[in-house]
Amino acid sequence: VTTMFTSSTHENVVFFSDKGKIYRLKGYEIPESTRAAKGTNIINLLPIEQGEKITEAIRNNVDVDENHYLVMCTRKGIIKRTRMIEFANLRKKGMAAITLDEGDTLEYVAITEGNSDLIVATHDGRAIRFNENEVRSAGRTARGMRAVLMNEENFVVGMAVVTEHEQLLTVSEDGLGRRSNFSDYPIKHRGGQGVANTHRGVNIAGIRAVKETDDVICITDSGIMIRMAVRDV
Repeated sequence: VTTMFTSSTHENVVFFSDKGKIYRLKGYEIPESTRAAKGTNIINLLPIEQGEKITEAIRNNVDVDENHYLVMCTRKGIIKRTRMIEFANLRKKGMAAITLDEGDTLEYVAITEGNSDLIVATHDGRAIRFNENEVRSAGRTARGMRAVLMNEENFVVGMAVVTEHEQLLTVSEDGLGRRSNFSDYPIKHRGGQGVANTHRGVNIAGIRAVKETDDVICITDSGIMIRMAVRDV
C-alpha cells in the first residue's frame, strides 16, 4: 500500500507512475468496494504500460492555475517543480510529468502554492528542509534538480509540505513513531545532507505532515492496518 486518503466522487484523483507519467480519474470512475475486498487492478482503470507501477496518488481539489505547483521527488533525490497549468489538458490516457535518470523512479508528489517550505526525508534517518523557490519551475518533460545529497545505497522515503499548525510525523521501519515541530528543522539550501531525523542505525519508513486532531493509519508491507489518533503518538 502506497497511500490512503478520503475523497468525493466528483474530485479528480491524480495518479503518478514510477516511470514519471501522470494520469487522472474522477472519483466515481474508481469502483466502490468493501474494506476487506481485494480491489480493482489499476491496469483496468488506467492505460499503464506493462511493468509500470503507480507510486503516488493525490486528490486534486484546487484550481489548475498559475498560482499552484506540482512538486515531484524521485527515489534518488531529484526534485522538480512545475506549474499545474502545464497539466490543464490532462486526460485519462496520461502524459509525461518528469524525465527520469536511468534506474530512478518517481515516488512522491505534492501540490504547493508557490512559496512553501519542503522537507525531504531519507531512509537512513536524515531530513532536509528548504524553500520550494530553490527549485526553479520547469516544463513537463524536464529532469529536475538535486533535493538531497546521499550515497548510492540510500534513498528518499518521503516529502512533506511545511504547513502552519501542523507537525512532522516520522515512522521507522520497526514501527516507532514520533511527532516533531517543523521549527526543529532548520531551513537549509537545496542539495545538502540535511539534519539527523532519528537515532543512528534506525531506518525510516515514511513521513507525513499531521495535525494533532488527525487520525493516522499505519500499514505494514503485508497489508495489516492500525488506526490511532495523532495525539497518542
